[in-house]
Amino acid sequence: MNKRDIHTGIVGQSDRYSERSALIKTNMKRIIFTILLAIAVITAGATNSADNTTDFDFCEPNAEGTMLYYRYMEQSYCELVAGPEKYTGIITIPPYVTEQQIPVIGVGFKAFYDCEGLTEVHLPFTMLYLETASFYMCRDLQKVELNENLKAIGWNAFEGCQELTSLNIPQSLEYMGYEALYGCLKMTTPLYNDKYFFNYPMYRWSMDETYSIPEGIEVIGEGAFIFTKLQEVVIPNSVKTISDYAFDGSSIQRVNIPTSVESIGYQAFGQTRIEEVVVPASVKSFGQRVFYSAFQLKKAVLENPLDSIPTETFANCIELTEVSYPATVHKFGDYSFYQCMSLTELPDLSNIDTLGISVFYGFDALESVLLPTSITYIPDETFSMSENIKEVYLHDSIERIGASAFYHLSSLESIKIPTSVTSIGSSAFSFCENLRTIDFSEGLITIGNYAFSNLDQLESISLPKSVESIGYLAFAFGYKLKDVYVKWQDPLVLQNDIFDSYQHTLGMTLHVPPGSAERYANAEYWSNFNNIVEDATAIDNITIDNKSIRYSKPIKRLINGKVIIESKSSGKVLVDGRKISYY
Repeated sequence: MNKRDIHTGIVGQSDRYSERSALIKTNMKRIIFTILLAIAVITAGATNSADNTTDFDFCEPNAEGTMLYYRYMEQSYCELVAGPEKYTGIITIPPYVTEQQIPVIGVGFKAFYDCEGLTEVHLPFTMLYLETASFYMCRDLQKVELNENLKAIGWNAFEGCQELTSLNIPQSLEYMGYEALYGCLKMTTPLYNDKYFFNYPMYRWSMDETYSIPEGIEVIGEGAFIFTKLQEVVIPNSVKTISDYAFDGSSIQRVNIPTSVESIGYQAFGQTRIEEVVVPASVKSFGQRVFYSAFQLKKAVLENPLDSIPTETFANCIELTEVSYPATVHKFGDYSFYQCMSLTELPDLSNIDTLGISVFYGFDALESVLLPTSITYIPDETFSMSENIKEVYLHDSIERIGASAFYHLSSLESIKIPTSVTSIGSSAFSFCENLRTIDFSEGLITIGNYAFSNLDQLESISLPKSVESIGYLAFAFGYKLKDVYVKWQDPLVLQNDIFDSYQHTLGMTLHVPPGSAERYANAEYWSNFNNIVEDATAIDNITIDNKSIRYSKPIKRLINGKVIIESKSSGKVLVDGRKISYY
């Protein structure tokens, strides 16, 4: 047993408890901050499998003779932890232990984990917190007497306590963690004090009820209404904070967020049945995933002055058809509109300059894409799996196209890459199975792995001279691809295969500049082509009837590269043996 003199100047055994109480109050703010931070760290990582819950620094029997086990916290405090044997029966935790009278300020992580036969626990006035899963799966636990100085109850603290019917909530309590009472089948009354609303019992199955949060409540706690079957919750004008997961997974269909609310936390309305919502301008703090998977949400109005739509705000809102937000928004966070498959138009992009990854993934109702000139980068998976997009217009401010940005756009038939684009990421246009025409421009430097792989309808490509790097199998598995046009006099040195070997055996023709066929025939990789022909250098830009013309689809070479107008009315001509369209 360690000897620690933590309180000097204390005289008289009769004054011991009053002195200790004063000390607890004096140090309360510092201790609470430390404890809340510790709980936040532990809950963020859920349960740590490496944590040995039987580690303890010392043990000591309580007044009833039950051996209890403790671990030091800092140098002057301790918490009760699990011991080598499970606790059973009625446990009274003393306020101080050892000859040095060290305050017991908490119940540690899984301290009473799965204590079969534990029926009742009494906490001392020194107790400040109950850690994550502290009473997890105590199936026989019927009563826990919470003390008046208690500040925090961690995640899953009482999960699975099937016989627990109620908790006395002290006015001192400020935090109850996510799913703290999950599986407490006999809990039937809401838990709150004058300022904080902590828990509405999730096992009240009535689905047509409206519940009004008591007036004066300022904070709706973490997961307070999680998985409840309420149809509506009335929030009073006193509420300032709606915490993380507050209504997550609940059945609420209607909610009015009052103008008193200043903060809405992470996934606060996630997986609900809300159909319409207005976030008032009073909300200054707006967390991630607030409406995540609100699968019946049709209309959302954000009036609060955001600079960005946070990550996954509307992800999986599959019925969303209308959304608005203030002009202050200039950024869409990652996955912010992921799988909003009922939006027929892109959200207002007039003030947007930054897009996150997968922001418009799975926009099945969208048919065309036109981005503002303020956007210079199309990130990874931006429009991936949006299978009804037929047209994509890329303006001359786009500099980079990210990985899988247009992956599996099965309705897209043509794409024009502007001169401003220098790089195209891996799988950017992979599996665009109806893509027939790719119009590359000079300026492109890098083409990523699989960038244009699995294009079932692509018959020819013409690679710009500016290209310096082509990734692995960039044009593989397109078995209608017959003609490849290149402009390098000296073959580009490749680090890997850009076509699969089966394509070569199908009789692809490599079209090279005049005088370079022999060099290509002897160059590593390019020599795989059985058919290498020298074509006249392509004309990149010509004008007919004052209209600019670009090639789009090469066909067989004409003698001497003669320019023939095939049909002006159809907008198609042949230039140096290549069919081109003008716009």
